[in-house]
Amino acid sequence: MPEASYQNALIACPALCASVFASEYMTKATLTDDIKNIAIELGFHAVGITTTAPFEEAERILIGRYKSGFLQGSSFNPDSIRIYTHPRLSFAKASSIIAVAISYLTDEALPYADEPAGPSRGILARFSRGLDYHTALAQSLSALECAVRRIAGKNLEARCWVDTGPLLDRSAAIRAGVGSPGKNTCVYVGKYGSWVVLGELVTDLDLEPDEPASLSICGECEECIRVCPTGAIREPYAVDMRICLSQVTQMKGFIPRWLRSKLGARVYGCDTCQSVCPLNRSAIPGNLDVFRPLPKLGAYLELLSLVNISPSEFKRTVALTTAGWIGRSRFRRNVVVAMGNIGDPAFVPALCEALRDPVPLIRAHAAWSLGRIGTRSARLPLEKALAEETDDRVIEEVRLALGEEHPEMPEMPRHGDS
Repeated sequence: MPEASYQNALIACPALCASVFASEYMTKATLTDDIKNIAIELGFHAVGITTTAPFEEAERILIGRYKSGFLQGSSFNPDSIRIYTHPRLSFAKASSIIAVAISYLTDEALPYADEPAGPSRGILARFSRGLDYHTALAQSLSALECAVRRIAGKNLEARCWVDTGPLLDRSAAIRAGVGSPGKNTCVYVGKYGSWVVLGELVTDLDLEPDEPASLSICGECEECIRVCPTGAIREPYAVDMRICLSQVTQMKGFIPRWLRSKLGARVYGCDTCQSVCPLNRSAIPGNLDVFRPLPKLGAYLELLSLVNISPSEFKRTVALTTAGWIGRSRFRRNVVVAMGNIGDPAFVPALCEALRDPVPLIRAHAAWSLGRIGTRSARLPLEKALAEETDDRVIEEVRLALGEEHPEMPEMPRHGDS
């Protein structure tokens, strides 16, 4: 993973060194090829070029998904969808998109199982076990921009976009030939499978576009649809973000009760649809150090050390990962839910402490988890909390945990429902 300065990139990239003084003599094809070669030598696992023409089909599909309610809770709405699918609305002079992919898979993530290594451990999705990929990929794109600027001239205009940028990363990658879509909506990049992160360098250069990737790689297989814990993959290539567990771990506020048990030991993200995919069985790890599990967190999480994690310790550990963006309260909420799903009575003292937390969100989910554990030592603090609690939502959760109320549980959505 390149994190060095451009000077170091010059040393590392023979193609760049050979080209730095030849920019005025380059043809469009030569410039395009040199940029691709440089991207690979800088550490990207795949690179492709496409134009900044609108992604009209993606816009049509997203509008349909929005109207169906599938995008509820996301940043998508009719206005933002148009911005995401029309690159020149954000960068008027943009002409070409240099789409890139990097594998975040490491040996520590093998085999592809979604079960924790121990009975009291939580799960982080593989893309969030190392350093925040947004930062890592942005640094790499900045190095690429610097190299391209050196070749093409200092008047180059460019933007680096990673996930949070005003562009559909997956649509750009597919049209640039970087990878193909799976029925789980992930992008599959050659031998690396879908264990990749995507980004773009958008420029005003006129480059040779690549052919789009194949749109049919799954065949008749629908294993991802079959095993999705909530039925969120409603049909091939369509995910209902309201109930996708990866999105549920990121959502604000109270997690709907019927979804809590579906989370299992997941604390952030969900890899199920990728783990079962036959196309990923032969995927090779990129084994980049930046994506290896951080020493203080590991591949699987010690929940007892995280449920009441202090702000300073959160900043030193979790905040360094992609999971850090949801903040300490939501992260702890997810830890509490994982504890309830695992059901280890050893969690009771820590959950009792969480039941007294200043944040109602934590108290409410702690009540649910204590109710799930259900031992006498778990019920006693709930009975005490019922007498002392002042927040109406927490009181409701405590009563439900004690069995004093019985909520009507919504029916599980079926494939094809809107």
